Parts: sequence; C-alpha cells; structure tokens
Amino acid sequence: MIFLQYRMICQQYTTYHVFHTHRSGRLGQSVDDGIGAMSTAITGLDRCMQSGSLLTAVSAMTEFGSALHVLRDPGHHGLEEWAAKIRTTMSPLLAEWTRSWWWTAQAIRATPFVTPTPPADGFDDRLDQLRAMRPDDLAGRLLRPIAPSGDIRVALRWSRSREPAVAARVEALVTCPQEATEGFLAFLRRSWHEWFEAEWTRIQPTLAARARRFADTASLQGPASALASLDASVEPALSGVSVRIAKVQATRHDVSQRGLTVAASTFIRPHLYVADVPGRPLLLIHPADTGSPVPSAALVRRRLEVLAHQGRLEVARAIATEPRTAGEIAMLWNMDPTQVNRHLRALAAAGLATAARHGRFMRYRLDTGVVGAVGEDVLALLLR
Repeated sequence: MIFLQYRMICQQYTTYHVFHTHRSGRLGQSVDDGIGAMSTAITGLDRCMQSGSLLTAVSAMTEFGSALHVLRDPGHHGLEEWAAKIRTTMSPLLAEWTRSWWWTAQAIRATPFVTPTPPADGFDDRLDQLRAMRPDDLAGRLLRPIAPSGDIRVALRWSRSREPAVAARVEALVTCPQEATEGFLAFLRRSWHEWFEAEWTRIQPTLAARARRFADTASLQGPASALASLDASVEPALSGVSVRIAKVQATRHDVSQRGLTVAASTFIRPHLYVADVPGRPLLLIHPADTGSPVPSAALVRRRLEVLAHQGRLEVARAIATEPRTAGEIAMLWNMDPTQVNRHLRALAAAGLATAARHGRFMRYRLDTGVVGAVGEDVLALLLR
C-alpha cells in the first residue's frame, strides 16, 4: 500500500534542478527555435504576464531551503564563515537533525522548499500547511530528491550510498511516514527558533525590495527585460517573449499557461535554480544581487573544443609569451602555414587570442587571462 501511494504522489509532484535548471514543459526537450542550444529557455512570457501569472514570492520556507543547501556545502557559495557561525549556534540535537535532513535541499529539492505562495508566505503559515497534509503525501514530497522516478526501491537503494543518518530518514519516510514527517516538522520548527528566525528578520527586507524592483521593471520594460535584470546569465530573445539562461542542459519551459514565480535569495548564488513541479507555476530562484557578466554555455563549450585540439594547443603555446605571425610560427616549428593560420583564426574567434596588425603583418597573441579563466567559467556553468 505504501508503495502504491508513494508512486501516485511522485507522479503528481516532480521537482527538477535543471543545469542547467539544479535544474520546460518537458525535461530534456531541445531548444531549437533560435533561443539557443546549451541553455534553459523560458517562453510564453507575454501571455504569462497578460494573464497576471508572472508573480514574485518572498518565501521564508523557500529561503530556508536555500540556506539548508549552503549549510551542507558552503564552499562554492563563498559562505564558509556564515555557515560556521550558524553551526555554532545550533544545539547538538539540531545539528544532528540538520545533517540528517539537508539532502532534501540539494541538487533536487523537496517540494515544500519550491512551492511558495505569492506574494509572500511566513514560516509558521507554511508549517501549518505542511502539518495539515496526510503523512504519506508529505513523505512522497520529501522523497522526491532521492528518487525522482517514484520507485521506493530506488529511494532505499541510493539512500544507502549516503550517510547512515540519511539512509535512516529515507527508510523511515517509506515505512513509517507519520513518524518520519513529524520528525521533519520538528526539525523545521527547531531550526526556525534556534537560528533561521533571526536570519529571516535580517534578509526579508532585502528580498522584498528585490521583488518590488522586479515587478516595476516588468511593468515598465516587459517580462523578458525584467528577467534579464536578475542575473547576468539571463539573456532576452529578440522577440521579447522569452529568455535563455546560460546553463548546460538544453530545456524549455512554456509558462504561458502555468505561470512563473520569481523568488530572490541571498543564499542561492552561484546557482540560478529552476524548479518544475507539475500543476504549479514554474519557480525561478535567483541571487538577490546581480552578478558579473558570464560567458554563455555555447562560448564555454567552444573554447573547450578549440583547446582540445593538439595542433591548436601547439600554436597557442607559440603565442603564449609573445605575439607572432602565422609565417613565423610555421617556420620556427616546421608546421604547415595553412594549418597554422586556421588554428590562429580559431583561437581568435573563440576569444582565446588577440590579433593586431603590425605593418603588413598580422600578429597573434594568446589572451592568458581568458585562457586562465576557462576552468573557472566551466565550474561556474556547472554550478549555475
């Protein structure tokens, strides 16, 4: 019976962290209308806004999910000091509970963390809503991150690859949903009282101000421009009715009917998180501050492909310390001049080298700053 109930719940509630968007109308659908491959596309923005379903949310529960995510691995968020401070304020019991529940807010987040109620919802209100759910229903929503297929055998199997405390929580959700979900609600309540209430008091005004700014921009400049203002990785299409996000995974989300909810977060960077829960508006969680310009996924891939060629690497080495012409490189290293020219043009087209005319000669030089940043760009793209 539990197995059948769990499968039904998981068919109704699906959350994806799309990378990206941690992660469309359908996951894995290619973007082929010019919006761009190697990106996450959000389309139908004009009808979404006309119908009044482009909304902002200032949600304590959603932000708690992002904070819980950071506590698990603060390094790539640059919040090591913050996480260490929060951990020192926790009671030993809450610290233990936190380690056993933070799997619910990782690459794929449990449904309670990605279904805010616009324009704002308080932590206590969301707790009351979760408490009113049937235990097996809530358990299914919590198990989503570890078994997207809805198969409890998958949940139990992969939970055993995690820490023992996580495996115990998953097994309890499958076999004793009432007791296990009561434990989750107790974890939320204790987290609120021990540390998150103070954090929410500090950050809520920032998130509310960012929501108002987004709404004003959408009203004055349109939804695509408003979304592009959220993060440097978001680019509006020329049509103005869609945007693409520089992510690795090529997916499409049509929000013309379902709607789009936008929520700022002080914890989410470097991610730009898209959560797709069937029957709910698409959720976009974005950093409260606008980040620095970022290369597109296509440009990062192009640079990797250029550098992956042995001949181009040899030519890149030749211009790494001083500018040289194609003819000079061919002569010094006994290479085919035509191939050298092709390699130099490829390096320059990818932004990895610069070209400058010197009299009748064209000299190329490796842009060591760009080449040095390729690894960082790849990591940023994967994390986004």
